[in-house]
Amino acid sequence: MTHRTAYAKSLAQAGVLLADETLLPSSSGLRITFSLEGGKADVTVGPFSADSVLMEGFLMIEAHSVDEALERARRAPVPKGRGKVDIELRQLADPAVTYHDPNIMALETNLREQI
Repeated sequence: MTHRTAYAKSLAQAGVLLADETLLPSSSGLRITFSLEGGKADVTVGPFSADSVLMEGFLMIEAHSVDEALERARRAPVPKGRGKVDIELRQLADPAVTYHDPNIMALETNLREQI
């Protein structure tokens, strides 16, 4: 069992793991770059250079506070020999706060019910 698998298993056993996903290498990816003017979208086929910011995968947990999320993230295994590794902590957006338009909120609610 890898260190990452053991870490994810510990989160699952603690009842806080909501998702654990690994992404395919950038060689199978596409990057879409939109112009500032909102016109043309340029598509670049991977692989992307190593100096680009690449995400290898993600874990989604339920935490009751920022301190709890930080404590759990500090226990994440960091691969050796891979250079600098960043872990980003972000909260999910609350649709009621993010969308002030009642039509968009209704659409969001409908989509969530379908899932």
